[in-house]
Amino acid sequence: MRDDTLADGLQQLRDELAAVTLSLPLAATEDGIATRDEAVAQIEDYLLPRLAHLDAPLLAVLGGSTGSGKSTLTNSLVGEEVSTAGVLRPTTRAPVLVHHPDDTAWFSGDGVLPDLPRTTGERGVGHALHLVASGATSPGLGLLDSPDIDSIEVANHELAAQLLGAADLWLFVTTAARYADAVPWQYLARASERTAAVAVVVNRIPPTPDGSAVRDIAADVRRMLDANGLAEARLFTVTETPLVDGRLGGAEDEIRAWIEALVDDADARAATIRRTVMGAVDSLQPRVGRVMHAMREHQRAVESLVAASTSQQATTVDIVRDQLASGVLLRGEVLDRFREQVGTAEWMDRLQRGVGRLRDRIGQMITGRAPEVEAAKGQLRSNLVGLVDDAVASGLERTVASWQVLPGGPELLAQAPDPAALAAPDLRAVEDTVAAWQDHVVAMVRERAGSKIAVARGMSLGVNGVGVALMMAIFASTGGLTGGEVAVAGGTAAFGQAVLSAVFGEQAIRDLATAARTDLLDRVQRLAEDRHEQLRALLEGLPDAEAIRAMEDAVDGVSR
Repeated sequence: MRDDTLADGLQQLRDELAAVTLSLPLAATEDGIATRDEAVAQIEDYLLPRLAHLDAPLLAVLGGSTGSGKSTLTNSLVGEEVSTAGVLRPTTRAPVLVHHPDDTAWFSGDGVLPDLPRTTGERGVGHALHLVASGATSPGLGLLDSPDIDSIEVANHELAAQLLGAADLWLFVTTAARYADAVPWQYLARASERTAAVAVVVNRIPPTPDGSAVRDIAADVRRMLDANGLAEARLFTVTETPLVDGRLGGAEDEIRAWIEALVDDADARAATIRRTVMGAVDSLQPRVGRVMHAMREHQRAVESLVAASTSQQATTVDIVRDQLASGVLLRGEVLDRFREQVGTAEWMDRLQRGVGRLRDRIGQMITGRAPEVEAAKGQLRSNLVGLVDDAVASGLERTVASWQVLPGGPELLAQAPDPAALAAPDLRAVEDTVAAWQDHVVAMVRERAGSKIAVARGMSLGVNGVGVALMMAIFASTGGLTGGEVAVAGGTAAFGQAVLSAVFGEQAIRDLATAARTDLLDRVQRLAEDRHEQLRALLEGLPDAEAIRAMEDAVDGVSR
């Protein structure tokens, strides 16, 4: 793969990784976040800059545990004090990069670790990269003394990991007393995973007359390196001797000679850099795999939360549908108004004489009673608002309750600006929905009546009255009603049927009733969906199938 093609692929992968949100406290989240951040940092800090300048100076990063002697070794390799060593922990409080003056432009620019600020002159503190130009350093080489990998300050060991991720060469420093500690080998495992160029320095080996301590420790460290996939790592041993002006008294000569030979040999330097680059690229696939594992875990959690919401959203519509068929909407004032308007026995008797006679006499029953029609319409609206509002709010409450016990649900709910409002009724929205539906029913009557509307006018009922009759016919039923309510509700249904038959005919009545009922349930569906979408908005930005496919494609784009 060409370097420019690889760089384009890495940029795409970096963008996909940076966009991943892993905010739910799931099993794979912590590792997913750490791996994501580490991969993004290495692409930004090392791979993209290095691919653009493969012939740039080699960066050797000295890493290791607290008190391992990194700063002392750095000063010894350079031949002057450039990094402060001491007894305070952590000793390396800000990273120090020593380079030849000819390489200042490379290290002070954005060629490596572009996001880290730079300082020169007086040594800085914090995460700024302190640059020291020294003629004692070989041209084409940068030595970076990094913070302790096991620092009690989290920011320090996170920075140490970032710096090691930007290294062409890892110069890992440990001691005879601590070379078997777990933390160093965790970092060395990353080097193995990325096939990075590695040299290990075992410092402070107790001197023995026969050199047995050096031999035994070297053999044990070599065994551990081989077992951890680092058989090619170079191993150096440093016997503990008194320091001379705070530096090793020549014990560093072998290390310096090896580094200088590597830097002076253009082919060897290029091979070292390319090996580390390609090793880091190849390691991205398994590392991104861990991020994708966390993404899939989030996706499953999101799908469960969405399913709980959409299920209750559908249940809301089912509840309203069942309630419409129960006759509950015609309780109370609605029936009272119709009882005042048409009576019971008298108009039922007329109804039995046929629609034709009803048409002749209906005007007598309706004339002058428009207020009752409007009152019935208003009470019907009030009843319908109460029914729909209760159904929608109850569905939201059940959804919130289910989210409280689903993975990630409690944390998402807690992130809401106003958690209490998630299931709170929205009476205004319900009122607007019902009012719009009633207006639509009247509009349907007007649209479909044509010349037949004259019949309604002749009965002094008008378009609005016929619309109310249609609403009454839709919601009148004996289900859920008892005693006298049954007779009146049944009469109301028959009354609406008779009026509509007189105006439209039987088939048109069925079409209108079906269309009006369907339209109402559609509006309830949209209302419930809008409220549930407000709840599901908390899931925005979390991984979904599309994001996972995009990540898979991005990984494929950098695979060799």
